[in-house]
Amino acid sequence: MFRFLSAFLLPLPLLAQCYLPEVPADSVSHLSASAMVDAGHYREAEALLKPFAQQRPKDAQTAWLLSRTEAALGNLDEAMTLAEAALAEDNANPNYHVQVAAVAGRLAQKASLFKQLGYAKRVKQELDAAVTLDAANTDAQWGLMMFYYAAPSLIGGDKAKAQKIGEQIVPKTMSLYYQGRLATEMKDFAKAEGFYRQAAMEDPTFFDASAALAKLYIEDKPDQTRAKLWACQTVHTDPTRADAWALLAQAYTMCGCWTEALEAARRGEVIDGVNPAPLYSVARGAVLRGEQLELAAQFLRKYLALPPGGIQPAEAEAHMQLGLALEQLGRNDEALAELKLANEQDASLEGLKAALKRVSAAAKK
Repeated sequence: MFRFLSAFLLPLPLLAQCYLPEVPADSVSHLSASAMVDAGHYREAEALLKPFAQQRPKDAQTAWLLSRTEAALGNLDEAMTLAEAALAEDNANPNYHVQVAAVAGRLAQKASLFKQLGYAKRVKQELDAAVTLDAANTDAQWGLMMFYYAAPSLIGGDKAKAQKIGEQIVPKTMSLYYQGRLATEMKDFAKAEGFYRQAAMEDPTFFDASAALAKLYIEDKPDQTRAKLWACQTVHTDPTRADAWALLAQAYTMCGCWTEALEAARRGEVIDGVNPAPLYSVARGAVLRGEQLELAAQFLRKYLALPPGGIQPAEAEAHMQLGLALEQLGRNDEALAELKLANEQDASLEGLKAALKRVSAAAKK
């Protein structure tokens, strides 16, 4: 911890090297099911939890953990069934109310307008119940923040109230972090940066704050030196997490440091071989820079061949990135096929329509 804190006293250019921790390849297998879920090892957690859930269908804790796992893997109907089963067994546990609300919110995103209203009502009902049971439950407070921020005023939305809830959350670290997330949602990246940095200073071992800063400096306020610094901290905070290695790999792609990016991706793959997020990060960085495009195409195909590892770039995004890589390689027919697949899966992807028009015209020549 103190070694990392000293970094704030050094000029950033001096922090040229991220010393990678040595992690046994079987580290994930030694985690508990709960730790696996918390760290994003959803495929491993699913394999561990499903047999137990079948043997003990009334075990609320198992149903709750498995619900979180299935939700992360995108299996929302199954996740809701499990969340409601956990709640039916123990209505006094605030975490189970929060999980029902979380899944309902995800289901609302793909529902018709009429069903969205019903889901929104369920979300608010469950979050209110969770806060009544435990006013200090930070997941419930964050859920309410997002409800008030995102919901139309007609059904209770109130952005000022969302900000006020964030200010009142305890402990302070979580308050700062959630205010940063709200600022990110509002596209106020300068404010988000301030909140995340304060949260990281309060607790340098807080993974989510370090990861949020790394992502901010990669995507929203590009700064390769700071991106690498915070991505390095995420890896040291929890070196079993594929998303940490993915951030570090992507930070290295920002400077075209391919040896380092590939080593970060390799480490991530060794530790968590079922989560291909580090491969996607390298590929996306290569496409953005127009470099290492054959390797990018190879990694994206491998990414698409593996089952989803959890909350990570969707299949549609990978098809789009593969299409863009193939376009730059001059393989327009293949590129067009990938972009069409992306469009079938998610036509709202930024830049997709323009890419389709451009590649379609090129393929006809």
